[in-house]
Amino acid sequence: MAGLSQWILDNQAQATGLTISSLAQQTGVSETTVFRFCKMLGLKGYKDLRFALAEGRGLALGTQLAGTGAEGPDPKDHRMSSIMRRVIDVNTEQLLKTASLVPLDALQQASDLIVAANHIHLVGFGSSAPVAFDAYQRFLALGLTASAHSDPHILAAVTATVRPGALFLGISCSGLTRDITDTFESAGTRGLKRIAITSNPNSPVAAGADVVLVSAVRRSPVSMDVISTRISQLSIIEMICVALAENYAADPTIMHDTKMIDQEIAKKRVPVRDTPPPKKTP
Repeated sequence: MAGLSQWILDNQAQATGLTISSLAQQTGVSETTVFRFCKMLGLKGYKDLRFALAEGRGLALGTQLAGTGAEGPDPKDHRMSSIMRRVIDVNTEQLLKTASLVPLDALQQASDLIVAANHIHLVGFGSSAPVAFDAYQRFLALGLTASAHSDPHILAAVTATVRPGALFLGISCSGLTRDITDTFESAGTRGLKRIAITSNPNSPVAAGADVVLVSAVRRSPVSMDVISTRISQLSIIEMICVALAENYAADPTIMHDTKMIDQEIAKKRVPVRDTPPPKKTP
């Protein structure tokens, strides 16, 4: 697929006029590979790719997603350029993997459960804790009632006193976090809904959830484990938030008007004042 993307980048004008069969023959790949390449770029099909090429849009993003295209600085020019490229490639790969792992039906079910809940309890420990707090902020911005928990003792108290209609969303890469497993078990016995974001669909956390959203995970190199896994988890949170914003924004009984939130946040910012230019010395 790398050869396909590079040929398109080098021959954009010619590619615009080719059929999918002609492009496949020209680049030595199958039509299926061309179609998969289009889907990788976020396009519906080959027709959209031709339109994008003709209009000159989306090429930079497509190049990044494909991991090919115009080469960056020669690694010999700077010792950090190779490190920078590897980090970007690893995290780009995580996003592409996540798109293939998350079932659309599960994403829809998760969105519906979140909207139906009267309180969303977000749970995450270790490297998943920042993801839970990011989701907490995003849900508040959408007008949803939510809270985030990363302390096991507080979580135990919340689980014991939670009211009917609440929802627990647990985030665990391994799916083996005991506190989330125990919370899901207790919540289940009380008829509360549970959503899991995990990289292990066969884990105890996944088994105790009503809906499972699978995040991508990469174990090598070690230095990129945390950030790449977190990016995958954050992308799933982003999918949910965008789905909520687009599908329920017009219903005031579900989501609040976010204009009031924007106004309150604006009060926290220091106003920008025009600074007079410095006086020139004679």
